[in-house]
Amino acid sequence: MIKKSLLIIATILLTTIYSFGQNITNSPYTIFGVGEIDRNGFNNSKAMGGLATGLRKSNQINYMNPAAMSAQDTMSFILDIGINGIFKDLKSSTESSEFNDFAFNHLAISFPVTRWWFAGIGVTPYSKIGYDIQQVGDFAPNDTVQMHYDYYGNGGINQLFISNSFKIFDNLSVGFNFNYLFGSLEQYNMVFSDISIFSTVIADEVAIKKVTFDFGAQYYNTIQDKYFYNVGVTYSNSASFNSEKKHSVLNTTYNWSEMTIVDYLKSNSRIVDTITSSIDSKYNVEIPDRYSFGFTTGIENKLIVGFDYSYQDWSKVETINSNDTYDVDQYYNFGIEYIPNKYSLRNYFKRINYRACAYLNNSYLKLNGEQIKNYGITFGL
Repeated sequence: MIKKSLLIIATILLTTIYSFGQNITNSPYTIFGVGEIDRNGFNNSKAMGGLATGLRKSNQINYMNPAAMSAQDTMSFILDIGINGIFKDLKSSTESSEFNDFAFNHLAISFPVTRWWFAGIGVTPYSKIGYDIQQVGDFAPNDTVQMHYDYYGNGGINQLFISNSFKIFDNLSVGFNFNYLFGSLEQYNMVFSDISIFSTVIADEVAIKKVTFDFGAQYYNTIQDKYFYNVGVTYSNSASFNSEKKHSVLNTTYNWSEMTIVDYLKSNSRIVDTITSSIDSKYNVEIPDRYSFGFTTGIENKLIVGFDYSYQDWSKVETINSNDTYDVDQYYNFGIEYIPNKYSLRNYFKRINYRACAYLNNSYLKLNGEQIKNYGITFGL
């Protein structure tokens, strides 16, 4: 029976991998590098701003620190499915744009192999690209002619992970992830004038695949059987992707008012002439090493307070659009979880896990000499 269940779940998992083409991010910053990196883990961690390195819970698949999976009960089996929704309002000093969408986010399972060995497998986004930037400007030789520019990007990197977690001693666990990163990054630059029916499209598609590893450790203990503390560390190795870049210059009748350029190129009824086309089978895309440290403490079954810090130096890597646009990525977050009464029988709201976080991210992007910073607060239950 167990073998049949695992086979069904594995089939769903493999089918899910092929459905990861849908992307719901929308950010002009994803025109650079490998896009918007997703490092927030699953729902418990997301609600606490990505708190994961020192987080250790028996009912959570924490692939961000594989050592944490050994907290799972030896008689349990966890299936985690996530759907992601986004509602975004982008604004500049003169323009605004709204975006919203829903899509499948992740699927993962974890289970005990022995009393000291736990395993998990899942698929989740690693990074996302999604932007559509349109501009209109005068044609310099003739200011009566307007030029239209459209910069469109789509795709991202997906992560298939296989986790192993081991209890070394009563208070120490270690683990590692075997990751297969795969996906495609698509970028299209289009230009046409208002006096011509033809458009010129420069299309770049980078297909990437690479095996990487994450290593993690956690030390945990209790004080007076009521208070606890966990200390965690992780390391993710750098990766130079086996990449293939397809570069094409196309002549089309595309106009941005009709549909996206991707849908246009997939339509056989449209006029598309290839002017030039080339394939670079050794195109360089790099991701640097990443280090993280985390600490959580609190009251058993009542309160968790934690802090995470991660460090990743992008300033020396060579990758997509690498023209002094990268810097050291540092992520700080402080998260909290509170349960009024985990074992309350009469009041459901007392059994809810209430979560919140404040975070600051000095991102890996540096534009016009200024590093892009992200900060905010999150809530969840």
